[in-house]
Amino acid sequence: MQQVAQLAFAGVVLVVLLVLTGPLQYLPRCVLASIVFTIALGMIDVAGMRDIRRESPGEFDLAVVTAAAVVAIGVEQGILLAIALSLFRHVRHSYSPHAMILVPDAAGQWVPVPATPGMETEPGLVIYRFSSDLFYANANRFADEVRALIAHAPTPVRWLIVDASAITDIDYTAAQSLRDLLDELARRKVTIVFARVSPYLRSDIDRHRIAAAIGEARIFATLHEAIAAVRDGAHRRNRHD
Repeated sequence: MQQVAQLAFAGVVLVVLLVLTGPLQYLPRCVLASIVFTIALGMIDVAGMRDIRRESPGEFDLAVVTAAAVVAIGVEQGILLAIALSLFRHVRHSYSPHAMILVPDAAGQWVPVPATPGMETEPGLVIYRFSSDLFYANANRFADEVRALIAHAPTPVRWLIVDASAITDIDYTAAQSLRDLLDELARRKVTIVFARVSPYLRSDIDRHRIAAAIGEARIFATLHEAIAAVRDGAHRRNRHD
């Protein structure tokens, strides 16, 4: 029955468009506007908007602004504004991504917690996860957070593992900042290790001469290998001391 109703509606619309467009020109504009407004209201997915607001308030605000812009300045301009705001929101997230420290729970599983100065994974070790590619807009944030974690750690940090699972790209400016950070950490006798390095990231690390600064023996494809290497190195260092 629903298909029959849709076909009948389509037929009525076709007849109106073919033979009744002349009489429609005499309808007051307010009547035509109310018809268009009624149709537009029917196109609003209230349940969908409610779900967006519950799951992602930021996207809900963007949808409301887009709707208001379409009404106020036009459809094309509203869509362009929505694209610009969406891109800005994405860049803002990349500029200030989530940063975490991995700590073991009671069962020995690694649990991410906010990267707050004063936190450490275990005495002498910090496992730091940066949840974005490294580029010119967030490279200083990465370096400053690492410095703060090392400076405020409860015990002197000797090993820093960078969980690079979310890093797939490093641009030229970020590479320069990272090399400077590596030199600074070396002077402070902090050994940096990269874990969960993807082939894409490894390509950037090689191209920007970061691999040579870190050392081939301190770049790992998995976090488990990196932690094992760090603990073995710490054991040998303590035995030597």
